[in-house]
Amino acid sequence: MLFKNINIRILSVFLIICMFMPCTITVIHGNAAGTTESAAAANGLAENVQDGQILQCWNWSYNNTKNNMATIAEQGFSAIQTSPIQQCKESTLGYYTDRWWIYYQPANFTIDNTGHSALGTKQQFIDMCNEAHKYGVKVLVDAILNHTGNNTGNDIANAVISDLRNDPDCWHDLTRNTENWSDRWEVTQLCMGGLPDLNTSNSKVQSYALDFLKECIDAGADGFRFDGAKHIETNNSEEPVSSDFWPNVLDAATAHAQSTRGITPYYYGEILDKLGGTVPITAYTQYMSVTENVTSRKIRQGVSNNNTILANTTTMGLGSAKDKAVFWNESHDTYAHWETTEVSLEDLNKTWALMSARKDVGVLYFARPSRMNQYIGIAAKTGWSKPEVKAINMFRNTFMGQSENIARSGNIAYNVRGNSGVVLVNTKGTSAEVNVPAAGMDAGIYRDQITGKIFIVSKDTIRGNIGSTGIAVVYNIDGSEIPMIGDVNLDKNVNIKDATLLQKHIAKIVTLSDAQIKQADADGDGKLNIKDVTLIQKYVAKIINGFPNMG
Repeated sequence: MLFKNINIRILSVFLIICMFMPCTITVIHGNAAGTTESAAAANGLAENVQDGQILQCWNWSYNNTKNNMATIAEQGFSAIQTSPIQQCKESTLGYYTDRWWIYYQPANFTIDNTGHSALGTKQQFIDMCNEAHKYGVKVLVDAILNHTGNNTGNDIANAVISDLRNDPDCWHDLTRNTENWSDRWEVTQLCMGGLPDLNTSNSKVQSYALDFLKECIDAGADGFRFDGAKHIETNNSEEPVSSDFWPNVLDAATAHAQSTRGITPYYYGEILDKLGGTVPITAYTQYMSVTENVTSRKIRQGVSNNNTILANTTTMGLGSAKDKAVFWNESHDTYAHWETTEVSLEDLNKTWALMSARKDVGVLYFARPSRMNQYIGIAAKTGWSKPEVKAINMFRNTFMGQSENIARSGNIAYNVRGNSGVVLVNTKGTSAEVNVPAAGMDAGIYRDQITGKIFIVSKDTIRGNIGSTGIAVVYNIDGSEIPMIGDVNLDKNVNIKDATLLQKHIAKIVTLSDAQIKQADADGDGKLNIKDVTLIQKYVAKIINGFPNMG
């Protein structure tokens, strides 16, 4: 009883102190891995980021991201990616989106908690992560580990912490920029466009990088995108100057995440166009997935230019394995630098459909702002929130791990997953009548999850109508079969035999079963007559793509 009274007095004193002291209590993130995975399964989301899809919440504040989390999960996104959350060289409060680049010029290796970031505070980041995990959504942080901010160019910003700024061992030659992008030494040892390049082989620099990753993990981050990853050398023997940055930092970060939260973080690195030199891509993919921007660009251009060969590109520009590649329909760089700014949301979503339908590759959807002069922090419901994007995402989640058959026919690029689903894209426009080879899809009746229209698959063809988005996402959600109208003999195919059998029934030469009668009623009027025979004959002759009685 004495100990109980003492504990009560101690608690009372603590509560009184908290009432009168201007203190901030930081909530330590405690979401167990199993809880997040259970939530992901409940919402039909991928548990592994590489298997699912990432929504890049570019310049969204933590609070606005949190407020959109239910919609993000409903849209089928399994992960979000924030803008860089490090303390940067200057305030971003009150800035328009066109000042986004400030976030890529950090001054410190800590989560910005100064009150000068339009993204929010550290506590708001923690709250956003907690909200994401309720839905099974993972949180990726865009991490800047290669460089810091500058003042005017090839100098170190005054805001950079003095422990780094005043230590010459922490920097490469600040007077020189990379000019020859085929020279691996220049790529890794010189500055990128005047940004002061950190000496990532230095133990102090590695320690700062690791501490930042640990802080993010403790706050709720589930993984990272590494900006400018190709500018940080690897420990590969082909490097002109090698270092142990990646194994030292990532192995320790992974060990920390596993011991404190029971998770293995997802890592991917930004590698644009080429590495330079003879270093193989496996020097990176042994530690992380990598961006495949060349392949991504070809697919997008194929969609925009009605080139199904490009739209179906499978060759990886960096030569990475599919399960180590990340595609995007566009990125913040392609958008902000006008490569994709004028590309329509319609074409971006068609690109997304072809990318997200792929097996093994990771995919990122860039949530472009409604306009470049909107304030940093606003979360606009643009292309990412469209019904067709939800249908595509749910298709990917449903067919995870199943085989793929990438095909094309005329203006239609498509991908059959497993033997019971297909995503079709009309690269020439929007609505289109489709009559393409079945490409291994089982015969049957399937529904487009965007329009609700029926597609008929025979042993030879996929036939139906793509709606106004130019995309069809065709499969049956619950796996149940839809009766195949026109298949009178119940062999899961519609051909002249069915028309002949129906004629014999009408002539009372044979008697159809109840199941056959239901599927023979092509016009849906409840009667079997010559009109039904004619419709089946027209379908077989490819004059029509379907029947009125398709549901």
